[in-house]
Amino acid sequence: MDKQKGFLRYNPRTDRYAVDWRQTLSLAVGELLLDEILVARPYFRGRLLDVGCGKRPYSLIYDRLVDTSVGTEVSFSPHGTADADVLARAEALPFRDNSFDTVVCTEVLEHTQDPFRAIRELSRLLTRDGHLLLSVPFLYPVHEAPHDYWRLTPQGLEAMLQSAGLVALYVHPKGGPVATFVSLSANLAVRATNALSNGLRLSKPLAERTGIRWLLALPQWAYLWACRRSTACKRRSWVGKLELWMTPGYVVLAQRERAR
Repeated sequence: MDKQKGFLRYNPRTDRYAVDWRQTLSLAVGELLLDEILVARPYFRGRLLDVGCGKRPYSLIYDRLVDTSVGTEVSFSPHGTADADVLARAEALPFRDNSFDTVVCTEVLEHTQDPFRAIRELSRLLTRDGHLLLSVPFLYPVHEAPHDYWRLTPQGLEAMLQSAGLVALYVHPKGGPVATFVSLSANLAVRATNALSNGLRLSKPLAERTGIRWLLALPQWAYLWACRRSTACKRRSWVGKLELWMTPGYVVLAQRERAR
């Protein structure tokens, strides 16, 4: 039987994870981020902090790999606070220095009013050999307004990390131009569907109806199916510059800079 946390499902029999289309229609970017988190699993260890944990979907992945995990959220989170251990802003986390071996912060930095201060906090909490897994949107619509403040380039991310005493081991794009087109088109389709529902004054929005939701998800599934079978999608040496130029977002793995 599948296990589920928020939008993430896990099938123990096949050892497969998937983003649940019944919970979110950001399927393309969600699955691409999931792929990156699975790649980063070897760096999950010890005591882990999940900043902006929401419904804690990725605990299905990291709780099997770490000794203990702690989740934080803000009191006004649209995802609720039931799964958070601590309510605190990323810019002011109530933990001692060097208290976590791993910090995960996915799709949160754009919602902080002071991302530089937030990164300094994450750096402060890491042990000397600890790792930070960070993801941010780039070419992606405003969401969770009015708390959506920033978009950062790879150079901006690296500069921000460096200013906090962190060094980026890699910066990976979450797909390239096609993923950007698919993601933006899906977002536009969902917004148009919601506008139509409001115009018709429907008691149940169209996007919440199974058939319509399936149709909204179908192009994203088609893209993911094609991409995962394309050798070009798997060769970063070929797609790297193109994806860094136009992408829905970035995933960064960083570590504390060692003293010389």
